[in-house]
Amino acid sequence: MSKNQTGQRYPFIDLLKVILTLGIVFRHAELVGLEGRSETFDLLSRGMMLITEVCVPLFFVLSGFLYFRNVPKNPGVDFFWGKTRSRIFSLLIPYLIANTVAFVCYWLAHRFAPGMISGFFGDNWRNPIYIFCTGPINMSLWFIRDLIIACLVAPLIWIFVRYTRIWGVLALAAVWFFVAGSPFYNLWFTLGAWAAVCQGENADRLLSKIHCRAPLHAAAWCFFVYLYHYIPIISLKKLLGAAFNPTGTLALIGTYLLTAILTLGLVTGLFFLLKKFFPRLTGILVGGKL
Repeated sequence: MSKNQTGQRYPFIDLLKVILTLGIVFRHAELVGLEGRSETFDLLSRGMMLITEVCVPLFFVLSGFLYFRNVPKNPGVDFFWGKTRSRIFSLLIPYLIANTVAFVCYWLAHRFAPGMISGFFGDNWRNPIYIFCTGPINMSLWFIRDLIIACLVAPLIWIFVRYTRIWGVLALAAVWFFVAGSPFYNLWFTLGAWAAVCQGENADRLLSKIHCRAPLHAAAWCFFVYLYHYIPIISLKKLLGAAFNPTGTLALIGTYLLTAILTLGLVTGLFFLLKKFFPRLTGILVGGKL
């Protein structure tokens, strides 16, 4: 679970991560490219996309807050170097492994069942730079890639929020609002950093007062699902779309829900199997969150 400076747990943050992870999966389960989509289903689909639009920004806010929650008043090189080393294990290695797994899955599908997954990457899947950086091939991991970048520039973010405080965050909000394509971490990770650096005690008291229970190993499950749900979900969308050829509103809703539920079931089952039989490997896959 997420902890504060004194080691007290933040079960609310872990519970929020579970909700946001479910939102991401349901967002990626959106049925696209199907003929005969009804207006009602399109309206419901747009509503779901609007609701889940907040998931990734909130993940950035939480990441910024948790990165800086124990920052000293005047952090030195050792503080940021220690954070960087920990993020190599908790972010970079899982990111590289998940993209490698996605590449192997795509290569196998391209060779043996091209109809299952083709059309998502063109020929980019052959490019190592695309696989691990500009894509990445596990497309939902652009968030992890940008989070790694945010962690690398964390000293600059600390200086920014330490001396500009809320006014700097508001300036970034204006840039994010008016400049299309502005990187998410410019605002949302910095907002979380501001909450930790400038409002740390208040945020800690607020989080400590929220009484709730999070599932066991919630953070590890969330990270694993985020890392490994995308390839199954795009495959299931094609498989179920071809099998049911849904055209009516109820059929479309059922296919959409089934895609999300099957994906969650498959990835969750894999997570618990790996945790039971290969706990050390699972610990590496989820960046030590077990």
